[in-house]
Amino acid sequence: MTKIDADTACLTWIRTGDLDQVVRVFGGHPLVAEPETLDGLFSIAPEDLPDDATGVALVARHGDWAVLIEPFAFRGLSQTLLCEAAAKGEAYRVAWTVNRSTFVSYVRDGEIVASFDALDLEGAHGRDWIDALPVSAADWDADWMAAAFAVAGHLSGIVIDDDWLADSHSLHWLRPMTVRRAPALRIDARMRSIAETDPRIARIIAEPTPARLPEIILIAATMAVATAGIEGPAVEEALALIANRGHSAEVATRLRALQDDCTARMWEAYESWPEETREDSPYPGHDTTYGRWRIKATAAEILILALTPGDNLAEQALEITNRTGGTYLSEENGDIARHHALGSVAYFLATGENA
Repeated sequence: MTKIDADTACLTWIRTGDLDQVVRVFGGHPLVAEPETLDGLFSIAPEDLPDDATGVALVARHGDWAVLIEPFAFRGLSQTLLCEAAAKGEAYRVAWTVNRSTFVSYVRDGEIVASFDALDLEGAHGRDWIDALPVSAADWDADWMAAAFAVAGHLSGIVIDDDWLADSHSLHWLRPMTVRRAPALRIDARMRSIAETDPRIARIIAEPTPARLPEIILIAATMAVATAGIEGPAVEEALALIANRGHSAEVATRLRALQDDCTARMWEAYESWPEETREDSPYPGHDTTYGRWRIKATAAEILILALTPGDNLAEQALEITNRTGGTYLSEENGDIARHHALGSVAYFLATGENA
């Protein structure tokens, strides 16, 4: 099946009685567009946007349905926006980021029917809807993007093949949107379950306010360190500073040296691994020596991020929780569920929306 080879993307399939209004809801003007291909869309960088635009989308209309593709600054990631756009219809959104985070949602008549991580159906909202789809849990595990696109084809009848990718569609520059009231944090069954055994998570989801961001960063960083198994004075000092909301360029410099050393060891292990059995790149994981060194490098990078002052603590917390997911946390000790809860709250605080 044809796939979209992009580090980040957000695709929204939507059916309503007024597709012009959908474009307006996303921040575009239905009568102001220019022809463009998918390759052309993904060649646009944020700095290429016109002065009054904050996003861009490629729109392809197919009868009652339309497909909107965004390369960055995703409007479609907002479930509030999806519910508004599909107040009388349906919308199916698939998005992913460079940090391997995936976001899938289905909305019908303004209500969220399902919302889940394509790489982890365990904590999915709307499991009955998911189980009724013509793709199985095994299909999602084997190739999440192929499964997600198969669901889109099942719902809309639109087939994204090589011809579709090569065709020209309508490019719309997206202008700033009217501020919408943020919804309440949605707490799913997995979040409730981990909250029952971890009072820190219980406090965070009970009061998801910016005051919780430092604790989110500390818990995420501590999980990354533990699963990676990195240790030493710089690691200990970093965790102590993070716990006290401190920063230190000197400790960050020492951690950067640790990160560089782990990265070098990763490549040494990868190059020495039998070529016939090694992966085509040193992917992270606990099953290979190079994978474990990559996880250690990621954990050191997370500590550096946590020690670096930033202008937006919510975005910093979201970045740290996303990267923590790349350390391949343990399900047995509850860290995967813990990460899901932290990531959900961090996303909510950074965007005002539920993931």
